[in-house]
Amino acid sequence: MNQLRNIFQGCVFAALVFACSAPAPKPTGSSVPDLGWLFLDKGPYTLTTKVDAAPGPASFALVTDLSLMADAPEVVLSSDVQIGPDSTLTVPLGALKPGFYQVRLRDSVRFNIGVRPDDVVSAPDALADFDAFWAATLAKLSEVPLQPELKPVPEYSNDVRSCYEVSYPSFGGAVSGGILSVPVAPGKYPAIISYMGYGAEPFYFDPSSNPERIEYLVSVRDQGIFKAGQDRWIDRGLASKEEFYYRGAFADAVRAIDFVASLEQADTSRIVAFGESQGGALTFAAAALDKRLKAVAPSVPFLGDYQDYARIVWWPVHEVFQAADAEGISREDLFEMLKYFDIKNFAPSVTCPVYMSFGLQDPTCPPHTNFAIYNNLGTADKRYLCVPTCGHEMWQQPQWSEERSDFLEAHIK
Repeated sequence: MNQLRNIFQGCVFAALVFACSAPAPKPTGSSVPDLGWLFLDKGPYTLTTKVDAAPGPASFALVTDLSLMADAPEVVLSSDVQIGPDSTLTVPLGALKPGFYQVRLRDSVRFNIGVRPDDVVSAPDALADFDAFWAATLAKLSEVPLQPELKPVPEYSNDVRSCYEVSYPSFGGAVSGGILSVPVAPGKYPAIISYMGYGAEPFYFDPSSNPERIEYLVSVRDQGIFKAGQDRWIDRGLASKEEFYYRGAFADAVRAIDFVASLEQADTSRIVAFGESQGGALTFAAAALDKRLKAVAPSVPFLGDYQDYARIVWWPVHEVFQAADAEGISREDLFEMLKYFDIKNFAPSVTCPVYMSFGLQDPTCPPHTNFAIYNNLGTADKRYLCVPTCGHEMWQQPQWSEERSDFLEAHIK
């Protein structure tokens, strides 16, 4: 019981106390056993869980996640139920289509369940010139000399590893870079690239940890070490694919690989990457655009399946809509432009091994959008980890940190 309760720390979920199943073992395949809210077989299904609600009669409804932003969400099941004396809820759900649903119990309890996520269908919708557009972008990037500048950071350096703040020109002449920790001893070392979340604060590596690794925390343009008080990027340049912010940011993700590969100490055959949220999107984009990544471990990836995304969550979609409206951009033109930056359209080009994690209760990068990416990956060597009680903060999950580390380690030995 204590082990299950510990899972909840740092999670965002709606009034649930604990799942009645045992903790999931370490994953060994493409999916993980559920904890009562993630159903992997073909049904019919029965939801059995304990809830933070008083015993007695209660209203129960199950709505589709793709209708959460609608004026009237789609209810697929509605019934009166009985919460047991020990707060156990048991509800026959019958047969459900693959996807994600929100449970609504009384007026206060809300939580998500998932059904056969491997079978969620959200086909790529890349336009005919998608590949040509990104080939042209990379060609322009290659014309920009790397010319890195490394500023020593003595307080995070010692006789094991040296730390630097790095900057270099990237696509369009914008500055990107990051924080580098590199072994002092001569030799060739594997490299782990980490891409940062949207607006996340940068951090510095412990110089005494991972002495046999190059670690590089990437700051794309105007974020990370270059943020300087800025807090919005997703609504920049919405009028055209040429000017949209993420054209440059995705190019910066590739430029980070250029930089790491240029290091004298780098073993270029052993470069891996990971990232959470926006960092997960950058990880996938980098893997699609640059085959030097040997394996990737993205978590709760952002920027996937834009049109469905807008049907599930409010933020940051409303910021994009507000900016588009202010510029007189129609919804149709907006979504056409965004197809060039939809991670599900990059997914077929990701051919390296992938380990993805997601939180079933994620209100920011909802599971449907994660699987719109995952189910379209071009690699068969893929698997995922679900923490059913977790929201967006998968980086706070010790299980994921351990699993991710083991996965990446296996690919840089």
